[in-house]
Amino acid sequence: MKTIAVVVLIASLQTVPQAVAADALVPAAHRPKLIVAIAVDQFRFDYTTRFRARYQAGLLKMLSEGAVYVDAHQDHYPTVTATGHATYLSGSVPATSGIIGNEWYDRKSGKVITSVEDAETKLLGVDGEKEGSSPHNLIVSTVGDELKIADRNTSKVIGISMKDRAAILPAGRMADAAYWIDNTSGAAVSSTWYQQQLPDWIKQFNSEKLALKSLGASWYALGTGSSPSDKPLMKLPSTVGKAYFSQWEETPFANDMLEELAERVMSNEKLGKHDQTDILTISFSANDHLGHAVGPDAPEVEDMSVRTDRTIGKLLDAVVKQAGGRENVLVILTADHGVAPVPEVNQQRKMPGGRPDKAAYINTVESALEKKFGEGKWVIATQESGFYLDDELIESKKLKHSAVEDEVAATVMKLPYVARSYTRTQLMKHEGAHSQIDEYIARAFYPQRGPDVLVVLKPYYLFGKEGTSHGSPYDYDSHVPLLFWGGGVAPGVYSETVGISDVAPTLAAILRIQAPSGTVGHILPEVADPFLKKTASSLK
Repeated sequence: MKTIAVVVLIASLQTVPQAVAADALVPAAHRPKLIVAIAVDQFRFDYTTRFRARYQAGLLKMLSEGAVYVDAHQDHYPTVTATGHATYLSGSVPATSGIIGNEWYDRKSGKVITSVEDAETKLLGVDGEKEGSSPHNLIVSTVGDELKIADRNTSKVIGISMKDRAAILPAGRMADAAYWIDNTSGAAVSSTWYQQQLPDWIKQFNSEKLALKSLGASWYALGTGSSPSDKPLMKLPSTVGKAYFSQWEETPFANDMLEELAERVMSNEKLGKHDQTDILTISFSANDHLGHAVGPDAPEVEDMSVRTDRTIGKLLDAVVKQAGGRENVLVILTADHGVAPVPEVNQQRKMPGGRPDKAAYINTVESALEKKFGEGKWVIATQESGFYLDDELIESKKLKHSAVEDEVAATVMKLPYVARSYTRTQLMKHEGAHSQIDEYIARAFYPQRGPDVLVVLKPYYLFGKEGTSHGSPYDYDSHVPLLFWGGGVAPGVYSETVGISDVAPTLAAILRIQAPSGTVGHILPEVADPFLKKTASSLK
């Protein structure tokens, strides 16, 4: 009789549509109505501790009332915007997602391409025809994709940012829309991957020209600006042009405009008001633009962080109101990467670091290859500190590719600022993985797109003549915040080492959907268990 009952049960479930079956397994009351995945571009973990005493809004709320992971890392290399945002909601890493950097050398076209450029699409929201952007280079699914597959496309998934890659990659291939800010006009734009024209409400948003409301404005540190003797952190140009937008995107004014766009998206797309869970991804980019220019120790970064706390506070209030209460909301906050100290600042502290010359670095490799193998332009492109070699030249000289790779690897290891080198041949055979950094490099290697030799510089060394950057596997670049907040999230501080690749499988478990296809992370029980236990108790 038990066997017959099981057979009948299985048969009955097979006749139920997939979305209905999912609803039956997970009562809607125990799933978030709205998931908001926030990334603050270039927001190091220590910004949550160094400046915490000054936080009084969104970041304070999430740190005080949420699940806080104090040893979370972007668990891959390189630590840059595209890879960090791709990992966030795919649970994947460059070796499986295909997003190996912000850009890379494309062997088929013979040129450097960006992670999201797409000649098959057109840009929407600007005058004239311009090439658009899309997630077509992302070869894995995201939480949003799997959610839309499970509920037969009844949920809504939308991504926004100032940067195209930061809006597009977390939202995934099936997203209803992605919007980013054009850096020549300040308008919200999209591409024909998602729709053939911008919705009327986006056109209305653009007609208000919010980016231009800061023309001639001064950015003062909080608590200053009331006295003639106060000096602004930045004074914006009073005329529209490249200089204005270049500086504007380094100010809190840009983040404020993006928050306003988030509120318009939620309201006009009715996020959180559908039968199924909706997802909004939002990446605040102004922190990164500023951080590159001034470094993590500048007073501007502290003030930007405190203002980000206030901006996120405003966003959380809007999210809770939109979804009808905190119990219907799940908010996640992380960063796509950290940042290195400005080398000159570090040297003043008697710490190591410096600025190698990139051209001299490449010439050293070219000279070594010419000396050993003969004349020719051996290096056809670089990515980060890695090298792409000319396959045709190698074949024409009847050389083993591995021999040329080895010469490059051996040459760079003689340089005083190089820590490690890895060849394509080694990585294809999974050789040389002896440390966490080696593992990060292995997670970086996607054969069809990656360089022939990957090189890691020593800590605190950067190419570039001014400012600072990121991309290394070191803690200052990989260690980022990871906060969960909302209905069903139990407050707590957790010290175990986790990866940002753990976010996607955790969300998939909460939603009871298939984990994204390239996921390498694991479920975070501190976050997922309360949701799963509520679901289990309701089914008794």
